[in-house]
Parts: sequence; structure tokens; C-alpha cells
Amino acid sequence: MVVLLLFKAGWLTTGPGPKIRTWPTPSAVIAGFMLALTIGSVGASAQPATSENLTGTVACDDWRLFPDADFVRFSDTLESLDLCIAYEPFQAGGIEWRLLRLQRSPTIPPSAPLVVVLHDDEDAALAGALGLLALRDVQVVTLDANEQRLWNGVDPNRMFVAQGAVVSACPHLQHLDHRFAATLLRDWDGQSPVVSLHSNAPGYLGDGENGRGSISMLSLKPHQHAYPASLRAEPSEIDTRLSDPDNLIYITGPTPLPGEQQSALIPDLQARGLNVLYSRINPLSQDCSLSDFLTLAGQSALYFNIEVKEGDTAVALTMTRRLMRAIDQHIPATDRP
Repeated sequence: MVVLLLFKAGWLTTGPGPKIRTWPTPSAVIAGFMLALTIGSVGASAQPATSENLTGTVACDDWRLFPDADFVRFSDTLESLDLCIAYEPFQAGGIEWRLLRLQRSPTIPPSAPLVVVLHDDEDAALAGALGLLALRDVQVVTLDANEQRLWNGVDPNRMFVAQGAVVSACPHLQHLDHRFAATLLRDWDGQSPVVSLHSNAPGYLGDGENGRGSISMLSLKPHQHAYPASLRAEPSEIDTRLSDPDNLIYITGPTPLPGEQQSALIPDLQARGLNVLYSRINPLSQDCSLSDFLTLAGQSALYFNIEVKEGDTAVALTMTRRLMRAIDQHIPATDRP
């Protein structure tokens, strides 16, 4: 499940021979069309997504053809996995995005989890995704942004929008385009788990210790509830690094408290030594993130966001594996809605 690798790809095949590096040229933004997205209501939010490509079939390239800092960093892992990689640049919101799909073979089962890594500067997130690829069939979706969080000044995790959604709190109104979400989620069957991976700076602003992070078990907003691992963790699962308040599983929903399926899963995650943070999403103030998008689509029970302290690849690997074991127990493929 997890890890949205952020590639520096940008290499296009022009026939036999070497790949050629190209740089995207943002096209003109049609402001009137984009602003129309701000006229919506709660009842007109996103509808559950479904896939037209239920087998997850992609055209494969060899990862060695993509000169990328992440590939160099994890070359030993990539060599052992011998992954199938598809480079699929696309246009959305006046920007050419560099998307890559990674999987273990050209075709994966329809029920394979979707793993998303949206920020190219979060190497621990990529490590967690690769670790998951080593264990099972998943599709990892990544974006190349030259090792940066933003691409053309836009945060890719603020680009998920459906027609009719209220987007006044989204920071990139002029770039919002429903094709962004449709492209990234193309092979997702709408019934299997979506695992997003992020790594963030330690602490939080205002913690008195020069914290720089934006999410922590110690910094709750009024619409959030924390479920610390320390309350339920089995002795054999206790890990001080894992229980660090900056390491957590972030889940969302439309109600003040977690839904029925989430409520059944949370104690298991805690018992496995994982912190859980639940956030209620208000459709009138949603921020066009993937979590908010899936919540408005009525699919929040399938969404899991792994937040790990920046640079801690070992914890990222442990969190992904423990999360997946819990998901397999509570959302088995044969019983998914």
C-alpha cells in the first residue's frame, strides 16, 4: 500500500534509443471554468470513484532508464524488486504533471491496494512504499517534482476536486481540475484500500522546542480525536520510536467520531503500537487534499495516511507493514464492499 514515489523522471520515449529529458511548459489557465468549481453545495460533493481499468495493466519500462535521485538512493532495493514502471505525463490545471506507476508486473489484481506518494521531497515515504511492494501486489503512484514538495508552485495534495464541491478553502483555485484526481486514481477499483504516505518535520509550530511539523498527536484541532498507541499496545509491539507523537496513522470521516468500520480497526492499530489521529472533514471548508476528496466521496473508511517523522525510513517500513496486517484482517479482499 503505501508510498507515493516522487520521481524526477520527465523522460519521454521517442523511439529506439535513449530517453530525452523535457521540461513541462504550463498552459494557459481558463479561470472562468476553474472558478465555476467554487459554486457548489454539500450535496453536490464527489461521488465514489470507480475504475475503467480494473486489471491495473500498464506499459512497462525498466527503472534503470530513469536517472533519478530516488532511484540512485534506493538502487539496491529496486534491483532486487525488478519493478515495472510506467511514465505517464498528463495535463491538469494548466500544468504538465510527471506521473509514474510502479508495480511488480504489468498486470495486478483488481483488488490490489493503491499506494500514493504525493511529495517528492519525502524520502521516508518512498522507502515505506518500496517496502510494501516487496511484500505484495500493489500499485504505487508517484509524482516527479525534482525533489521538491511543490510543482510549478502547486501542492499536488491540494489538487483533488470533484465538480460541485465547495473549494473556497483550497489554495490553488486557478489550477483545480477534476482530471488530476481521475488520472491518479485511474486504476483504483473504488473498493480497495488507499494508502498515502507522508513524512513531516519533527514537532509542531508552537511546541516550545522549535518544532516545524504540521501534524502531531500533541497538537489537536477541535475537529480531531487522538487514539495513542500507549493506551492499548501489546507489550511485544511497544516501540518508543514508533509511538513518537509525530508518527501516526491519519484517518478521516464526515462525522464527529470515526465510523463503524474505523472504530473496529482503531483498537487493533493501537494494539500493534500505532498512534491514530481521526479528523472530521467539513465539506464547506475542505482543502482539496486526497483525504478530504475521498471523505466527500463517501470512501473515507478505505483511506489510510501514514505520517512518519522525516528521514526515519525504518519506522516508515514498520508502520506500513503493521498497518497492512490490520487492514488485511478488517478489510479482507473478499469482503470489501
